[in-house]
Amino acid sequence: MQVPYAWEMGANGSVRLPPETLLDLVGEALDRLVAAAGPLTTDVVAGGVSCFFHSILGLDGAGRPMTSVLSWADNTSAAEAAGLRERIDPGRAHAATGVPIHASYWPARILQLRTERPGIRRWAGVPELVAEALTGRPVIGRSMASGTGLLDRASGTWFGELLAVLAIDPEDLPPLVGDDEPIGRLSSAAARRWPQLAKASWFAAWGDGVCGNVGLGAVAPGRAALMVGTSGALRAMVADAAPPIPAGLFAYRLGPGAVVGGQLSEGGGTLAWASRLLGRSRPFLERGAARIAADDHGLTVLPYAFGERGLGYHDDARAWLTGLNAETDAAAIYRALLESIAFGFTAVDERLSAVLGGPPEVIASGGALTSSPVLAQALADSLGRAIAVAPAFEASRRGAALLALRGAGLLASLDGIQGPRSRRISSDPERSSRYAAAQMRQRALYEAVLG
Repeated sequence: MQVPYAWEMGANGSVRLPPETLLDLVGEALDRLVAAAGPLTTDVVAGGVSCFFHSILGLDGAGRPMTSVLSWADNTSAAEAAGLRERIDPGRAHAATGVPIHASYWPARILQLRTERPGIRRWAGVPELVAEALTGRPVIGRSMASGTGLLDRASGTWFGELLAVLAIDPEDLPPLVGDDEPIGRLSSAAARRWPQLAKASWFAAWGDGVCGNVGLGAVAPGRAALMVGTSGALRAMVADAAPPIPAGLFAYRLGPGAVVGGQLSEGGGTLAWASRLLGRSRPFLERGAARIAADDHGLTVLPYAFGERGLGYHDDARAWLTGLNAETDAAAIYRALLESIAFGFTAVDERLSAVLGGPPEVIASGGALTSSPVLAQALADSLGRAIAVAPAFEASRRGAALLALRGAGLLASLDGIQGPRSRRISSDPERSSRYAAAQMRQRALYEAVLG
């Protein structure tokens, strides 16, 4: 069941919500789910949760929230991230944790939130609040923990060097549990509200991107899931829990293996922002963009309206648009923005292909993609090979259900998981050549502006 909501955004780059608001939304979603499922709830044996990565809030010594929840998009800790990179070798930290030192992750955010609320004693994210609300255990799975920037991905324990720099103890962080380890059944309070689910075994939340790979059937190393929701990511699963990764990519654990890839701040959120900025509806802009040939607008875009994650992870990156002339219209700007998002995925694909030993087969999904034929075609042409586009559906929700079934012992392996029926989008060599030149132009602008 989908319950819409919106983050509270500030001019200083904050993206936050009160924790009780998010927990109320989870409760409402479960209310609707139970009502819609009716008698089918008697067949529920396991409960799995797909949740966004990187959220954090500060708690007091008793575990009560002291701050709002920070979204992954909150970049108010950019200065703290820059300071941390001077106190610890960022390359060593990236190799150990699988993520860079950046405003999206816990280390910089812990330093920044301490300045707001010096009384903070403990730390958690939304997934841990949900686990506690459902089962009474505020635990974190190792897959979700590997998205904090504080987990030593090889040992599966908290990274001592960073904890020492941050002056925190492992006890200040949520207890770690295995990704396939049941954390219990509903607490007495939760069981009173949802008695139909009281007999199910529950698991700590997995990251939505990890769940998306599973839901799309992108579980073999030669297959990657390309997701364009509010933001974007390209990920592939590998058997090694701590594979070597180049700069700009991440590696999150999942059970005995890992999910490797790159993430972008750009996606549906960027397109919605552009629609508001240009004063035109998305369908209107899509129709206009479809009438413009590939890179036939003379524009170059850095699409960092919500900051930059992969590949450069510049803390203070902002959006740039160059090449405007008297004939530039809203559709041209929108088309250039769509293409710039495709170029970001192409840059990630190049580094991911090096990790995998060759370009992966790509299956793409996400509401922002399935609603934009222009973006889907630009992705295929920019990548220079065909992609499969799955129909609009909640891949991460399906993935969470499959992971819960595996954890409950009802699914032996993820290897045989089939993805949804998809449509093939071929690339065109002439458009690919034009996009290669456009990417070089974008790179030149990137280096001129950001270095």
